[in-house]
Amino acid sequence: MPKLLKISIFLLSIILLAILAGCDNPAAKKERSGRLPFAVITDDAGRTVALPKKPQRIVAFTGSHLELLAAVDAPLVGRLKTKNAHIPEQYQSLPEVGVVTNINLEQVLALQPDCVIASKGQHDKFVKLLSSAHIPVVLLHTKTFADVEHDLDILGQVTGNQDKVAVLLAKLEGQIQAIKEKLPQAKQNIIILHATPKAVTVELDTTIAGDVAKLLGFTNLALSQQADKPNTDKLPYSMEEILRLNPEVLFLTSMGDEDAIAKRVEADLTSNSAWNSLAAVQNKRYFILPEKYFLVNPGLRYPEAVKFMAEKVYPEAFAHGQ
Repeated sequence: MPKLLKISIFLLSIILLAILAGCDNPAAKKERSGRLPFAVITDDAGRTVALPKKPQRIVAFTGSHLELLAAVDAPLVGRLKTKNAHIPEQYQSLPEVGVVTNINLEQVLALQPDCVIASKGQHDKFVKLLSSAHIPVVLLHTKTFADVEHDLDILGQVTGNQDKVAVLLAKLEGQIQAIKEKLPQAKQNIIILHATPKAVTVELDTTIAGDVAKLLGFTNLALSQQADKPNTDKLPYSMEEILRLNPEVLFLTSMGDEDAIAKRVEADLTSNSAWNSLAAVQNKRYFILPEKYFLVNPGLRYPEAVKFMAEKVYPEAFAHGQ
């Protein structure tokens, strides 16, 4: 091989090695990109999401996260249209980008967001398209109080306001603990029914109502049937099984007019001999759980949901504003 060719190959090898070394060198990466990401987050879908800079134009696809976003001073420029969730004052006049099940991506892109907060399981299909437009998407899945705490932490990372999150979490945990301290030591056996036009099911601990009951130390009798279906938050309803378990308290969650639901439940329970044999019905300890707390995640209002359920079961503990 000619000497000149050998020298050229050697020099080329040195150059290639330097390039490869630079690819693995964080300092080289930083120099090429200009800076390191503002934050690298693991969202509730287990995805690693890199935010190249602190978001200044966030669009929210879910109503249940609006209060959490407001709590960390998230700079929203757009949100979905929602009837069920409370909309913080600072977000009420923002442009709407559709409803939770029908997001208008054209409107979203027109707002030029630098981050989107979306719902795991409902908005996964938008991730690829938005990512191709260099818009990071953070997917959240919020049901239990532990989810609220975790997602507040994520949003604190998104906005750079982790200090506010620490104060908020301490406040929420303190409020729930104060409610629990009012309750007697003896706990109640309960069942939570969920009614839709198509079916009735019983709720487990992974629903909002189930989680609130767990926080209060109630015994959810439906859990005894969970072994057959470990990866679900509801089980098929069985009148025979409820009669066998004979709960001390019945809760019901359902969508719609709460007064109308309450009247229908009252008529159904008191006119049916099977229901009438239950201790919960005989002692008039059956309660409708409001949609705003128990079907839409209450977020920062989780202590209100806990207090609502606790007051229904132990009204004497909260008498006279105690």
